Amino acid sequence: MPRWRAAAFVAISLLLGLTQSLGMNLVASNLPQVQGALGATGAEATWLLTVYFATNIPASLLLTKFRLHYGLRLFADLGIGLFVVAAVVHLLAKDLQSALAARAALGIAAAPLSSLTVLYMAEVFDGPKKVLGLMFGFAALQTGAPVSRIVAESLFLNGQWHGIVYFELGLALICLAAINLLRVTPVPRQPMFDRLDIVSFPLYSAAIGLVTVVLTLGRLRWWLDTPWLGECLAWAAVCAGAFVLIEINRSKPMVNLRWLLHGGYMVRLGLAIVLSRIVLSEQSVGAVGLLNVLGLNNDQMHTMFWLVLAGTVAGFVVTLPFLPGRRFDMLGLIAVALVGVCAYVDSHASNLTRPAQLYLTQTVIAMAASMFLASSILLALVRVVADGVRNLVTFIVLFTTTNALGGLLGSAVLGTYLAQRQTAHYQHLMQPMTLGDPQVVLRTQQLGGAVARVVGDGAARSQQALASLSQQVLRESWVLAYNDVFLAVAWLALAVLVWVGLLKWQLWRRGHTVVSFASQVPGPFAAPTPDGVQSAATVAPLPASPASTS
Repeated sequence: MPRWRAAAFVAISLLLGLTQSLGMNLVASNLPQVQGALGATGAEATWLLTVYFATNIPASLLLTKFRLHYGLRLFADLGIGLFVVAAVVHLLAKDLQSALAARAALGIAAAPLSSLTVLYMAEVFDGPKKVLGLMFGFAALQTGAPVSRIVAESLFLNGQWHGIVYFELGLALICLAAINLLRVTPVPRQPMFDRLDIVSFPLYSAAIGLVTVVLTLGRLRWWLDTPWLGECLAWAAVCAGAFVLIEINRSKPMVNLRWLLHGGYMVRLGLAIVLSRIVLSEQSVGAVGLLNVLGLNNDQMHTMFWLVLAGTVAGFVVTLPFLPGRRFDMLGLIAVALVGVCAYVDSHASNLTRPAQLYLTQTVIAMAASMFLASSILLALVRVVADGVRNLVTFIVLFTTTNALGGLLGSAVLGTYLAQRQTAHYQHLMQPMTLGDPQVVLRTQQLGGAVARVVGDGAARSQQALASLSQQVLRESWVLAYNDVFLAVAWLALAVLVWVGLLKWQLWRRGHTVVSFASQVPGPFAAPTPDGVQSAATVAPLPASPASTS
């Protein structure tokens, strides 16, 4: 491939990845501004995230099967076209209800962009080296989270809610032109749909949607105070149970549950992904939330977000030396350990903490998140390829569901723990504060003196001083609560390391390791033979077009 053509494929992959990840993160990272533009409450605005994930996760399964069944060209044109249509509908959204419908459509339309991002990046590499394209394709999909916090202020300043939509529409139109100027190599078609899919897919979608509702709204509505959250969870269990009963007895299942349950390897991997995603929520829930409590906005944290972007890319670069030696199974452990150490360092924050004190830890956490993502992809891909790539769609379902729901679960768990600790700290700090305490009286006099020039009435000054004191105590309670969250993440990271270490020890005792799976796979994963030539496995080669998720 000529260099100009390879550069064009890389540029299109970066464009597609940025479009997909910005579409997901621009609203999620700037929910208070969106809430104000739509005139909604915080709980109402959170539905924008709920409907997006509720449609995006099931769409990844359906559209992957669509690509394999009808071909890549139709998949690409319809996928980008649907994204453009959804963005145009977004422009017409004047209230919360229409915005929810548009975000649901955008969740479906964004699913194909993930696959196209990886496919365009993989096109640059030949043969077994396509795994490098896989890694860099996933790197492109992670760039939108920090970038969304950098560009959002300008978009809101120029057009408020519609500024975001215009930006998404512009990117979608550029993507539509780019994929028609330069096409990727089509992959062979194969029949993927069955009549029973009409029953199975709605059950799967309903279960995912209901769980998403519970995870995104449970902390805001509070878990035990809202009966319909429990009803959603019960119906999700019913739908999931019916889906399992249908799929496990099918000759051509949509999701190969028997393969997932066989040996327990993929189940343990999925559980490890969920637990690690909870640990990695330290950055989105902890650090940014702490700085927001201390009065900082996204425009005051641009340097930190640029460093997070650099750390995200660096994490994928760090994975490259692990590929030839097939020791990428250690990447996930290293990533979790790094997050644990950084979370412990962050647990010593105070009301004087500013982004500069978090530059190093947040950069390392971003790098660890990329390392973990690479590790989980490689670990699952090794098993998929060793089984002949027959279960590629099942792998996509497992990875999509565990990553997305694991991230939502992490935000829900840490957010709930944060709220509980903040309440406890606030009550503990306020309990000894009475006007009979000389220190409290002195502090209120100081605070009252600060507003003496603008508030002439003594009683009004006293009320203002007491309100300011209460606000300071509230801020301190939040800081202490965030420190508790950071410390809890550090302990959870240690627990994950111990659990995964015990699993690896048990596998080693039985003679089954990740490296033994990797030795069955050709290319960068293959074990060299005594004569120095890589052994040819009896399984299918690494797929030229690995599917991906957001």
